[in-house]
Amino acid sequence: MKFYQHNHAEEFSFATDKPKVRLYDVLLAETDPDLVYLELDIYWAYCAQFRFSKRVDGTKAPLDPLKYVLKHPNRYPLFHVKDGVRDDTTRDGYRMSDVGDGDIDYTTFLSKVTNRTHHGRTYHHWQAEHDNPVESLAFARKSSEHLHSLREGRCGD
Repeated sequence: MKFYQHNHAEEFSFATDKPKVRLYDVLLAETDPDLVYLELDIYWAYCAQFRFSKRVDGTKAPLDPLKYVLKHPNRYPLFHVKDGVRDDTTRDGYRMSDVGDGDIDYTTFLSKVTNRTHHGRTYHHWQAEHDNPVESLAFARKSSEHLHSLREGRCGD
């Protein structure tokens, strides 16, 4: 049996007893990579990049979601693909949008992840999601088309 952990932004905050350590780093260090896999919600990881860019003491604490995946590529077979328009006026730093309409660089993210794993793109499952789309069927169609174009290297065609 395998377990999969799905993140939101808070997992990238800092431990209260170790304010220089992200909770997500504790999860990675304290779980067996053969038993616990990760399903990165890319949108929420990018929100965490905005929300938790500084430690409690105010020192900078850069966060790059892609670096987490590239450091442990085979622990991430699943991804939630959500997109967001950058908006510094919101708590999360992004406003959720349809996949392909936002500012998250999925072309780079997907190509670097699939090139890094020994199984390539056949190893990963990329699930498009939006918490509250205006038109769910149109969102599904558009997001699916965008993800397929990214996987085939045709983004922007």
